[in-house]
Amino acid sequence: MSATNVDYYCAGFDKDGKRVGSIICDFNPTKDKNKDKLTALIEKGKSLFSDATVVEIIGAEDYDKYVSGEYIRGTDGKPAAYVAPEPTAAEKKASAIATIKAKYQTQIDSMVEARVKAAMLGADTSKIDAQYKSVLTAMSTEIKNA
Repeated sequence: MSATNVDYYCAGFDKDGKRVGSIICDFNPTKDKNKDKLTALIEKGKSLFSDATVVEIIGAEDYDKYVSGEYIRGTDGKPAAYVAPEPTAAEKKASAIATIKAKYQTQIDSMVEARVKAAMLGADTSKIDAQYKSVLTAMSTEIKNA
């Protein structure tokens, strides 16, 4: 059973099969054989979905699958389970770097705050500065080895 009260949609799909948009088809294209009406709806879809490489009429059950994001339009025109691509080497490295930075961020923030307070009080900040440099060196070494 469909989660929508509409039976048909005009949907646009990009080159990877992801739905980029849809509009309601307010008639039954299997019963209403008016080709002009169908062509006009598909043309409207093409004008609305500039990223679409395919614009077609789909049923509500397929629409539900596409909206969930768990399915894409397969090469056969039917819903196919979406399998996320493996992250690239650059994406893996960026993720590792972000994790390393997050690991050190609390420590860095507290040292910056301590240094500001010490400087405002006219206290010696050399120990904080040395510790800060040490932490940054450790972080940059980890990032280099990521």
